[in-house]
Parts: sequence; structure tokens; C-alpha cells
Amino acid sequence: MKYSNSLKYMNSFSPAKTPADISQKRITDLCKRLGRVNVGTRYIYVPDGSAGHACAVLLENIIKSSEHSVGRIMSCCDFDSRSSILIGGETVSIETYNKSVTALKSVAKNDPDDMYTREEMVLALGLLICKLEACEYVILEGLSKDGMALDAICAPYDLIVVPTVYEGSGAADKIKTVCDVIRRGTREVVSGNQRSDVYNKISQACAISGVRLYIPAKAQFETTDISARNLNFNYGGKEGYTLRSPSHVLRDCAMTAVEASLALRRGGVKMPWNGIFNGLSSASDTRCFEMISASPIIVTDSASVREELIPMLKTADELWGASESFSIVVSPNEKTSLSSLFSAFSGRKLNNVVLVNCETEEESSTDNLIRCRSVKEAAKELLGLSKSEQLIFCFGSVDFAAEIKGEFFKAMNN
Repeated sequence: MKYSNSLKYMNSFSPAKTPADISQKRITDLCKRLGRVNVGTRYIYVPDGSAGHACAVLLENIIKSSEHSVGRIMSCCDFDSRSSILIGGETVSIETYNKSVTALKSVAKNDPDDMYTREEMVLALGLLICKLEACEYVILEGLSKDGMALDAICAPYDLIVVPTVYEGSGAADKIKTVCDVIRRGTREVVSGNQRSDVYNKISQACAISGVRLYIPAKAQFETTDISARNLNFNYGGKEGYTLRSPSHVLRDCAMTAVEASLALRRGGVKMPWNGIFNGLSSASDTRCFEMISASPIIVTDSASVREELIPMLKTADELWGASESFSIVVSPNEKTSLSSLFSAFSGRKLNNVVLVNCETEEESSTDNLIRCRSVKEAAKELLGLSKSEQLIFCFGSVDFAAEIKGEFFKAMNN
């Protein structure tokens, strides 16, 4: 099967719109016929979002650097389902993808009465690819959300990692989702911190389920050197850790990833210290606070809510001093109000605001409001702003942080 035909086949299935569209029985039966592809591997669950993605990337790289084979399956969010499946941190090869889609198609065609959703098919495809690639570990990133417990087919989990504290709009639903994942069964849970009532709810879910809960020891974190490209730190009695970004969010994720690695080691996994060190220092594509231009300073970040914008600004203030004015390019989360986002910039002047794919009538904090219907269009506006501005922040979802960076470089070269 050609790659274009593989994509066409996978995209012939409609995305799930409600939790009722996902059938655990249907996906379980499909995976059995594919060769019990959801059995015999150790599964790690990480929720979606800015910190979730960063923690999944860090942990994936640590496992790889410790000489274990690892796959990662992300929620299907774009046209190319191949981008949702990674082996050893790399997008699965076209050859393996085509071969696996052919196998999936041959099994699924025997169920003419079953209407699979795209999410179900991508998960089955991902599990099949991870089985063919002999992955010892599979990280499930954001596969349980909005009431759709797609990941349940892989429970019980070897480890659940919750790297962030949910606050603001939609927090209650996200906390409930994480607690539901915990109740499906796991050996250990590593949670981000003890702030707010989120920790209490996760703690209660662990207590009810008889699961051990660990948290990072933030008092043991010490920054030794910081730049726009790197952060060196000591943690837990170990010196010389390195991250490829100074992001405050990523610092929390690094501690959580280290504790997750130690949790795996408590479970009998060979996880040497050099694997942890090398895994953190070489991890990329976390999409947390990446400077893509030095003059002017242009930063991309996967912050999508107010609680993630505040540490982004804190990181910028550490590096360049508190900026009283700048411009932003933002793709708001559909569940987040602009007023909530703009409140993070209280006391600072927004010279220009570029809104991407946002039809809200809410007032902005500037008279210079530019609306764009696509990321490509926003990148052209960003290029124009870069000729007059000294500091520009681009932020939105995890996918937006990557897309605006790519489109900006394309616009520069045209």
C-alpha cells in the first residue's frame, strides 16, 4: 500500500464526537484479532497538555537512553495519523506505517457492521506498530480525555505520571479524568506537586485504589546556570543535570520525569543514572519556551492557559529582565477566555495581539488587534512584527507551538 493510500484509508474513519462513540469492546476485539497487540508490554500513562507533552518527551528519552525500546502514542489530532506514533522518539517509518495499515485493513474489513472511529483505528495501529517494533514500554500521551477512556484497553498501567496542576476552566473534568485513569489500576503514580486541592483529589484516588503516590522534592532543586538555550541544575543530591530549555514548566517536568524514572527502577527496571542524565540533556521537541530568534527575541511556548503563561513570563523575566511591553501571537484554547489569558499580562503593555482561529467577540487589551484564519497567515503577521518589535511571544496548544515555528521559518525564506 502506498503512503497516500494508507493516509486515505485511516482518514476514511470519522473522529469521535462523544464518549459514546468509543467502544472498549470493539477496540479490544480488534486488537485481539491483530494478535493481542495490547498485551505483553509495560504501559505508562501521561495526560495531555503542555506539561504532559513535555514530561512524556523527557521520560521517553530517558527510557531510550537507558537502552530500552520505547514507543509513544499520542491522541490523533491532525490529518497525518503517522505523526501520532513514535518509536524511540522518532516518527514511525513510512515502510512500517504502510505495512501496519495494510495488516489493520485486512482485519478490520471482516467487520462490515462495526463503525470504527478514527481514534480507535489510530490506537490499534499504534499498538500494532509498537508490537512489531518490540517496544518494551509504550507511553500513552493524552489518550483519555473529555470522557473518552480510549487508553483503558491498556490498563492496568505500570506507571501513571501527572506532571501538572490543573486550574481554571475545565480543571474539574481534567482532574476527574486523571482520577478515573488511576482507578483503572497501576503500580505507582508520580504527581507534579502538592499545591491546591488537585493533589488531594489525586491522593484520595490513590488511597482508594491502594496505589503508591510520589511527588518531586522541589526543595532539592537548585539552578546552577541559566541561558536562553539551556538550564543546568542539581536535584535530589545529584549534580550536573541539563535541560535544553530554561522553561519553569520544563523544570517541574524534569523533576517529575526523574521521579518517574526512579519509580520504574523501584519496579525492577534497569535505569542507570547516566541514562537519566543523558535522557534529560538530549531531549528535544518539548515545545516549552523555545527562542527561535535572538534579534528580535521571538519565543514559542505551548502555554495555553493563564496558569502556564505566568511561568512563561517568569522565565523571560529571569533571562532578559522584566519587559513592560511586547507583542503576542496566540491561538486560544476553545475552553479558555481571552480575558483570563490577558490577565496574566496585568501591568504590562501589549503592543499588538495576533489572534489565530479565534472568533470570540471579547475585548482585547490592545487597540492593535489582528485576526488570522490560519497559522500560515499568522506567521506572515509575525514576520512583519519582527521588523519593529523587540520581544514577541507565540503561544497556544502543543501543536500550535510547533506549527507557528515551522510556518515562520517558511515565511522568512520566501
